[in-house]
Amino acid sequence: MRVPTYLIALAAVSMQAAAFAAQPAATTFHRVEIKPPGQGKPLPYTIEVPQDWQVRQVTGYPGLWIGPADAKPPEDARLIWVRGSQIPLAKPDEVVANIKANDAKEADWAAPRAEVKEVGGVRGVLWQMDSGSGDTARSTLTLKMPLANLAADFVASAKQSEFPKMLPLYERILLSVRPVAAAPAGKKP
Repeated sequence: MRVPTYLIALAAVSMQAAAFAAQPAATTFHRVEIKPPGQGKPLPYTIEVPQDWQVRQVTGYPGLWIGPADAKPPEDARLIWVRGSQIPLAKPDEVVANIKANDAKEADWAAPRAEVKEVGGVRGVLWQMDSGSGDTARSTLTLKMPLANLAADFVASAKQSEFPKMLPLYERILLSVRPVAAAPAGKKP
């Protein structure tokens, strides 16, 4: 039995349409100020996150959490944790060298990625840390950016089994960090 060519073409088009319909809609991103809800002072950075994400503080956890309203810190892989760091970032090259030196000495964690990364015209450090084993194994991607004399860390973390799937989203969000533009002279922000 010979199948007419138009039926094969129709079947192919139908399968492509079904595959396209099964894909999730493209995520819309928007830029948000990194500021504690209420009266807190904003950080000098903004970040692009999915439209339905929010910045919030969570009792019992330092820093700010950015993610969907239903995400629960600290284990939820859909969260970005923004925290202060005691490690100064005046010389990002030295911070990267220090991470790599510690990686060579430590057996309980590894840093498969550590690099100076310019983001929005500001030099920071982007690094990945893998730690734990078995069910507790996690991978963390951190963007460390200068903040006064110290640094701010933008941290995304997932189980090692989920990390490769989340990595493109983490990179998209962390590498969207931008410094807040300074107000022109004579104008208040």
